[in-house]
Amino acid sequence: MIISRTPHRISLTGGGTDYEKWYLHHDGAILGGSINRYVYVCLHDGKINHFSDLPTKSGLASSSAYTVGLLRACSNSSQVEIAKMATTLEIEKTGGMVGSQDQYLCSVGGFHHLKFSEHGIRDIPISRELVTPLQEWLMLFDTHQYRRNGDVIPSQLKEMDNHEDAYKRMAEMPQEGVWRLQEKDYNAFGEILDEAWQLKRQLSDKVSTPTIDIIYAKAINAGAVGGKLLGGGGGGFIIFVVEPGRQESVKLALSDLTHVPFKFEYEGTKVLYADR
Repeated sequence: MIISRTPHRISLTGGGTDYEKWYLHHDGAILGGSINRYVYVCLHDGKINHFSDLPTKSGLASSSAYTVGLLRACSNSSQVEIAKMATTLEIEKTGGMVGSQDQYLCSVGGFHHLKFSEHGIRDIPISRELVTPLQEWLMLFDTHQYRRNGDVIPSQLKEMDNHEDAYKRMAEMPQEGVWRLQEKDYNAFGEILDEAWQLKRQLSDKVSTPTIDIIYAKAINAGAVGGKLLGGGGGGFIIFVVEPGRQESVKLALSDLTHVPFKFEYEGTKVLYADR
């Protein structure tokens, strides 16, 4: 029996610019990290079982975490090599309708500024010293509105050429986010997320829904600085940047949602148990 554990991930800025259709011709970048909520894969007597700490279709890369976890259980390859294999498998499986950040963040773990180009991925790890204070400003909620990337991503990719300026701006935001972390300006970091969300909503009419728009407005009115829906859009989990002193107000405003506390984690995919 072999059991692997692989973290979910949160992408804060730049999501969408990690698709090959974009970064093979333009610069792409994201800022995000893996969190202490996991997908477990068990291989036993030729059978595969898996379960997760969080729901699927959540925008937290559950499918990529499963693929990475399965490869971890089957392979002694390095985390970076597993990320590459998982990316190739998922791109081939979906016909290119998957980004390249999920497999890397789930496999390697930690918080990263990733840059994408025709030459591959450039990884700029962000230190725990910069990330730990940010954690205290982040609030993660399950909207209980679920979707499949296949319902949202095709329309975004189809319309990508019509939104070139938005994607270019989104690719700049990860570096600006790093600067705000270095300055310890978390309000400004939240404003970047708000701008990112407003741009993302322009990419396709399937990114948001009336219910999601109401949730976002309630959080902002209760004191959140900014936030965004995670993943491709249409549902799943939503994250907000909120000053610690205002978080109870936001929780009260979103009391019909499930608040999910989390921390960033730095181990990535690993084998928990092996009886070979």
